[in-house]
Amino acid sequence: MLKHQTTPHRSSKAHLWVKRSVHLKTYLQELPRRLRLDIEALVKIFLTRRSLLLKLADNYLIKLWECSRASVQRRLERLEQLGLLKRMTHPPRKQPNGAWKQERKLVLILPKKPKPSLVSHFGSLANSQQNAVADNSTVPVKTLPNMKFVDYLALQNKVSKGAFAFWMRRWGAKPRSMGYLLDTIHSRIERRPDVLESVLWDAEGQKLSGPAQVGFVVSEIKSRIRA
Repeated sequence: MLKHQTTPHRSSKAHLWVKRSVHLKTYLQELPRRLRLDIEALVKIFLTRRSLLLKLADNYLIKLWECSRASVQRRLERLEQLGLLKRMTHPPRKQPNGAWKQERKLVLILPKKPKPSLVSHFGSLANSQQNAVADNSTVPVKTLPNMKFVDYLALQNKVSKGAFAFWMRRWGAKPRSMGYLLDTIHSRIERRPDVLESVLWDAEGQKLSGPAQVGFVVSEIKSRIRA
């Protein structure tokens, strides 16, 4: 009888989701209980579907959180201000029946640590009555949120050479090494953003920065992805 074998790519993906889950669990433990329970219910959906980009309508969130539509908007706003979530909206489209519909997608962000000032702020707002969030708090679908490279990679099917070059320079890669990085190294990682994301989580865990981070990233890419 043939046994199902897990491919290296699938195994890498599974390992990456384990890292994301552990990271989020550690982060959420530092939040106030009421806020943490709301976030945990939402995060569970992302982890179950294994995607950091989901289309979740207000009606779905109303049932998930057992609250009103206005409360859903307030909670989404709080999660955005906390740096855990981004809303990406498409322009309204006219449906065959003549009605207009606007789609919204939610992006789960993987932050480092909650800001004490924000945690305190959200605790004090737990029972406040605010109006629904304004439209300018959402992010147009064509504009990526201002996020870390590791979060950006989680939404990509491939690693663009421009993004790779930008972050290598930001981390302090020497100009004379850029040709090698954008040719030899980028060609290995171009279609494996999941591997690069995993490498960056490991680099963050070791608190690497600057040229040390560049060296670690290059070494790990060469080790994990054979030419």
